[in-house]
Amino acid sequence: MRIWDVSPEKLCRKHLLAEHRELHAVWSILTRGKKGYAQHPETLRWKGKLKALYLRHEQLAKELRARGLRTPQPS
Repeated sequence: MRIWDVSPEKLCRKHLLAEHRELHAVWSILTRGKKGYAQHPETLRWKGKLKALYLRHEQLAKELRARGLRTPQPS
C-alpha cells in the first residue's frame, strides 16, 4: 500500500493506476472504519489529513483523464 510523494505526471501507467486504487482503499479505511490495513504505516500517515488525501486524489484523477484512462466507478 503506497501513496507516492511525487508528481502524478512522473508515474508510469501501472503505478498511477495502483496508487489511485490504493488511495481509495485508504480513504475507505479512514472514513468508513474499515479494518483491513487500518494499522498499516501508510494508512496511519494519512490519519487526520483527509483534505490532503482528497487533494492527492484530485491530482491523480486529473492525470488519469489527461492520459485518457478511466477507472471503475465505486459501487
